[in-house]
Amino acid sequence: MIKKLLLSTFYSAIVFCVVSYASVMVSLLSSVFNPSKPVANLGFPYKYYYQFWLRGSDSPNCGWDFSNFILDCLITWTLTTAIYLIVKTKKVK
Repeated sequence: MIKKLLLSTFYSAIVFCVVSYASVMVSLLSSVFNPSKPVANLGFPYKYYYQFWLRGSDSPNCGWDFSNFILDCLITWTLTTAIYLIVKTKKVK
């Protein structure tokens, strides 16, 4: 059981990275329609890293929401582990 949990944790880390990458790509692609100031935001379903522009500034500012980061990690780990264990138990039967 420990081996399955470690493997599912590894898979959830990969899923978390892919989902975070996809969320930043969606954010950047949506800023194509606002050509003056591109913005990159990370996180799905909760945004944990965000960029914003201050009035009169030439460079973006950024901020982190660590609680949203932890929530995203927990949601990803829970869903990935549940799916992995369901698939593994169905293959055993």
